[in-house]
Amino acid sequence: MRFSLVAAAATFPLLASAADIVVQVGAGGLLAFSPTNVTAAVGDTISFQFQGKNHSVTQSTFANPCAIQTTPAQGIDSGFQPVAANATELPQWSFTVNNATAPLWFFCAQTNPAVHCQKGMVFSVNANPDSAKSFAAYQALAMNGAAAAAATSAAGAAASAVGSVVDSLAGAATSAGGSLLGVATSAAGAAAGAAATDAANALTQAAGALTSGLGSILPTGGASNTSAGFALSASPVHFLAAFGLAAVLL
Repeated sequence: MRFSLVAAAATFPLLASAADIVVQVGAGGLLAFSPTNVTAAVGDTISFQFQGKNHSVTQSTFANPCAIQTTPAQGIDSGFQPVAANATELPQWSFTVNNATAPLWFFCAQTNPAVHCQKGMVFSVNANPDSAKSFAAYQALAMNGAAAAAATSAAGAAASAVGSVVDSLAGAATSAGGSLLGVATSAAGAAAGAAATDAANALTQAAGALTSGLGSILPTGGASNTSAGFALSASPVHFLAAFGLAAVLL
């Protein structure tokens, strides 16, 4: 009997050691968990009381604070817990710690109207404040993710603007090249037309001079020149002379 009492006394502290740790979510309208880090043993229950707005408790990894954990196992998630401004009852969600050898990391997954995680709304269990993976380091990593996203967005916008300027310059250069080519072509056409006109005028003048010269030599009225041994009409000679001269010039 005495042995049984001793055994019961030995097991009672083990049963009593399990604690219920309460964490407030969004208290006072703040984007925060309170407290931000707790120390828990195996068997302890961590209860989250949602006190305002619409938050979640979503498990992540230290390296990727604002995304739900997918490996080595899917992270636990309370889902969104909306709380009306005049609510008389507050929603609560809890889980039991079954491994206290490594820290656990959590964040609020709300992104509307702001990304709560990137505003620093994160929480940890058993994070060592003196280690590289402290709560402060985890929170800083979450908030620096916002700065990195902003820098990436700004870099993308700058690249897009540069591309637009390059495209505009290329289009302007192409348009200018086309205009210059059109002007050059028009000028060349005009020059060629002027040269052809000048040549035609010169040919006409030469033909006229030759005709005039032949007219002074040959008899008019279609009379034949019998002394030369052939008979030619003045009109045919005028035509043939002009044709021959044109052939030579062309």
